[in-house]
Amino acid sequence: MWHMHYIGEHLFPGILGQTFIWISFFTALSSSLFYLIALIRKKSGSGILILGRSFYSFHFLTLIGAGVLLYFIIFRHYFEYAYVWQYSSKELDIKYIISCFWAGQEGSFLVWAFWQSLIGMFLIALTKEWESPVMLVFSLSQAFVTSMLLGVELFGLKIGLSPFTLLRETVPTINGTIFQETNYITLLKDGNGLNPLLENVWMTIHPPILFLGYALCLVPFSYAMAGLITKDYQNWIRRAYPWTLLALIFLGSGILLGGAWAYVSLTFGGFWAWDPVENSSLVPWMTLLATLHFFFIYRKQNFGLLMAFLFATLTYILVLYAGFLTRSGVLANTSAHSFGSNGMTGQLMIFLLTFLALMIFWIIIRYRDFHKRIQDRFHSREFWMFIGSLVIILAAFQIIFTTSIPVINLLFKTNLAPPVEPVTFYNRWQTPFVLLIAAFIAFTQFLNYSYNTLKDFFRKLFIPFTAALLTTLPFVLTGITKGIPHISLLFLILFALYSVLTNGFFTTSKPANPGAILAHAGFLTFLLGILLTFSNSRTISTNTSRFDLGDAKTNAQHLVLMKHDTLFMGGYYVAYMHDKKMGNTTEYQVDFMTYKDDKFSKAFSLHPSVNIHPRMGAVYNPSTRHFIWRDYYTYIVQANSDPDYIVIKVVINPYINILWMGAIIMTAGFIFSYYRKIRRPSPGQ
Repeated sequence: MWHMHYIGEHLFPGILGQTFIWISFFTALSSSLFYLIALIRKKSGSGILILGRSFYSFHFLTLIGAGVLLYFIIFRHYFEYAYVWQYSSKELDIKYIISCFWAGQEGSFLVWAFWQSLIGMFLIALTKEWESPVMLVFSLSQAFVTSMLLGVELFGLKIGLSPFTLLRETVPTINGTIFQETNYITLLKDGNGLNPLLENVWMTIHPPILFLGYALCLVPFSYAMAGLITKDYQNWIRRAYPWTLLALIFLGSGILLGGAWAYVSLTFGGFWAWDPVENSSLVPWMTLLATLHFFFIYRKQNFGLLMAFLFATLTYILVLYAGFLTRSGVLANTSAHSFGSNGMTGQLMIFLLTFLALMIFWIIIRYRDFHKRIQDRFHSREFWMFIGSLVIILAAFQIIFTTSIPVINLLFKTNLAPPVEPVTFYNRWQTPFVLLIAAFIAFTQFLNYSYNTLKDFFRKLFIPFTAALLTTLPFVLTGITKGIPHISLLFLILFALYSVLTNGFFTTSKPANPGAILAHAGFLTFLLGILLTFSNSRTISTNTSRFDLGDAKTNAQHLVLMKHDTLFMGGYYVAYMHDKKMGNTTEYQVDFMTYKDDKFSKAFSLHPSVNIHPRMGAVYNPSTRHFIWRDYYTYIVQANSDPDYIVIKVVINPYINILWMGAIIMTAGFIFSYYRKIRRPSPGQ
């Protein structure tokens, strides 16, 4: 029965696409082998090196071919392919059909592989004498990533998931299925379509940018490994520095775009919920940020080389670990963002452990060569920058340890419980780290490298300290900021912000670094926005209707609105006006009105909706009204068959634009630093 002839199947693009993936895998592996031989022979212009470049270039071209063919079968709605049937639909808008490419594991691996292959082409053109050791490591990683798309089973181990697998190949037997019919294609009228939560403009750009950030993290790893292999313990930092900035830009942007998606699509009322998958992408960004500071410290004072090696490499290991957490199914019960188990856990672990072993091996055998103890200079800027970077790493460790509780339970047969209320838990743990980081940013702005006098240091602190104190007082007196932890954090953030601005615009002791000023100021403004927004967020939808929702907590947060009835809420009169059905989605219009001169005037409307999805049930989509100083955020609490009333929750998020402004300024600072770096490279680069 498996060899029966099916009518109407479009097999050629799938066969060609899978052939491209196999060629891409073998060419990446071959490229790595030839770069290894070229490194051993130490002939930068040899024919072996040319073979390494050629095989890698062919690897890049075949990956493009595979990607083009995957898009072709998606846009043509060839539902005989499992990937197309599972994630695509004829009803999807064009921008969401584009998102189908990375909606599943197979497509997202292909995006990751493509970005890394493209970066590798740039490295071939730019690395010069570093090409062999850097591309050896880079090509090896590409072989591993591409193997995730092979879709074969070897000795009981599942190797990869192919995006070109036919739907009929995913069932154990065709008996009792539509595949008993030779013309089963005619029965596949449509695909399952995207998860409704992914039908959002942010999801058309968030995943590819995040994966570009992941791919860029491989470059500092490759340069660090190249430095260890060749015993060049200094020059690799100069070359890895701009790539580290680039990775920070794109990985950070991907995380922020994911937060923007969560804010407009999910119903937790904010942009960050400390979800395990969110955490697994944040931690590499944090260690990469610490790595950048270790680079700077070493370039200034020949100090911290071990930490530079360790965290330049560990960052990519954490990227691989994030992939393992997301794709192995280990977080299926603790995260709404993770994929289910797919049988690839073993392969993901081999990938992770291989690169972890390479990192540990080379650092251990080269440790005595590059690790030299130097005299600590307690009053120096680089010493406190080093301590501040360690604080960032400790904060990252706390996040990844708690996120890894399901993995710890699986490996050690323990029964540790993840946090019941993750937002409260992580906020409580991370607050001391943020306090220390803000303090270190403030103090280090007025420290010189190498040596400082305490008298000059404290004199420079007076103006920003006084300004921060005077600015904090109104927040405390007006009740915007309450409680010792929040007041302390507000003061230190403002103190650090004023220190950065003072040091940047008023100091005359050294030339200003505009990129660093912008990045630090943006980061501190971002922290300020987080503090002010989420310490002042409040639910205003207290139930004032005559209908009881069952318990005090529910009545305190949810409001029952009858159609055309008007209730007072949070300074407005609110009315549920009407509903509109669009396919599976029902959109509700809720008007917010003011009352003056004996008549109501509409101030604005919100349009929360409910998608009754055939596979996922009710999916609730929030609606947000943005103002300069606050957002009104509302969503339907439950779907009702009776359209005459709705139950809503409304949250006010004040000052959230400060958060987004800080994110933009911080990103601009990294971009400016990168621009200056490539325009004015260090000597010898």
